[in-house]
Amino acid sequence: MIFRNVQLIFLLIVALGCNYNSQKEPLNVIILIVDDMGYGDIAAHGNPLIKTPNFDKLCNQSARFTNFAVSPTCAPTRAALMTGKHEFLSGVTHTIDPMRNMDTSSVTLAHLFQEKGYTTGLFGKWHLGQSGNYGPWFRGFDETITVPEDSQDSHFDPVLLKNRVEKKYEGYREDILFSEALSFISANKDKPFFCYLATYSPHAPNVVPKEYSEPYVGLRNPEIPDAVFKPEFFGQIANIDENLGKLSDYIESSGLDEKTLLIVMSDNGGTWGVDTYNSGMRGIKGTPWYGGTRVFSFWHWVKKLPPGERQQMCGHVDILPTLADLCGLNISAELQHQLEGNSLRPVLENPDTKLNEDRMQVHHLGRWDIPEKWADHKYAGCAVRWEHYTLVRNEPCNDESCRTCFYARVRGMDQRKALYTGNNEHYALTSPGKWELFEIDSDPFQLNNIAEENQDIVKKMTDYYDKWWAKVEERMKDH
Repeated sequence: MIFRNVQLIFLLIVALGCNYNSQKEPLNVIILIVDDMGYGDIAAHGNPLIKTPNFDKLCNQSARFTNFAVSPTCAPTRAALMTGKHEFLSGVTHTIDPMRNMDTSSVTLAHLFQEKGYTTGLFGKWHLGQSGNYGPWFRGFDETITVPEDSQDSHFDPVLLKNRVEKKYEGYREDILFSEALSFISANKDKPFFCYLATYSPHAPNVVPKEYSEPYVGLRNPEIPDAVFKPEFFGQIANIDENLGKLSDYIESSGLDEKTLLIVMSDNGGTWGVDTYNSGMRGIKGTPWYGGTRVFSFWHWVKKLPPGERQQMCGHVDILPTLADLCGLNISAELQHQLEGNSLRPVLENPDTKLNEDRMQVHHLGRWDIPEKWADHKYAGCAVRWEHYTLVRNEPCNDESCRTCFYARVRGMDQRKALYTGNNEHYALTSPGKWELFEIDSDPFQLNNIAEENQDIVKKMTDYYDKWWAKVEERMKDH
């Protein structure tokens, strides 16, 4: 009888597809998010001047999303990545204090990894608040090293906050951050870990050791002789590329590559590199145009994720639900209700898989200078994406004292006022009171407004936006 029961148990295990002799290893996760590096700032994407051998290698070996978008600026993208919902719904509407402070009630990706038994570490730019309970040390990270107040200025021999204690370091800041992250990975390689590595470069001020910038001195895109060009910006990317190579080499040499997912992406559209190459897109950091929100997004997991393009529409809010799916993180019913993203696991595993064809995603500049002015900015720098359509409304508010909308006007009308570029077309405004619709695959510079002949699509997308804004209103009124 005992023998027969053992047989039945064994057959049940086999029938369920379980292997009781071995347990699936947890998946380690490393997210590298680069600050202000555009989609076009990679040689593999067609940039004629920059040298990025390690980004190129990763691009060719990864599942790479070509229609992946984030927020138009930095702190908002980080909030959406951490929470799986649009940044406004966690209180982040700007990059300055207090509008960058993410609600302390928000459950973060790091929290979910901690609950699963992972060791978690942040190395670099948090930018979601450091005062009170906003700091990353209260948001699910076991180990942290960041810059006090997330200042961009401490390039050489910086004072950093290591686990909330100020410590003086020697060297270049990005080299230090990568080195600290590698030490964390090495110390935890025999147990599951989540490493969030967030650079401060190549965000301005553009400062880098000369050996990285000197190869770019005097270069210009011959097709745009008057283009804005900063050798130091390209040098900062060269430095990150070198550090990415060291990170990738360590993952492989330490035997972690088959149980580690590496995600590499940027936090917003292009900046000082757009005049050299912007992949044919209109738009720049701080705008709702396609070039202001589209970023590179490489997902590398050896032998598990087939390399190649993924053209499905997706973005930053999909990262949390995707990692929850891949790593078995617990999503409560309450959190599931708040999520705006979808798991990309089916697409990562099979490039031909279709996602929900009705899914849309909203991108909004925010940045109103006074928190109470949110209601005036419903249409001040917003876009809705659906499949390969993008609906845009870039219409400043009527308050002439609004600093954000003042800059939107002058940059859209005066080439001399444009930031990062000599081409103010990247800051173009839409016609007052009207949405403009574009088909991105055939028109990445968004010159051909097809709204008039596609009113059914415009209505479908504006209805979605109005329902989404109603959620924003509810959240803003309650706070």
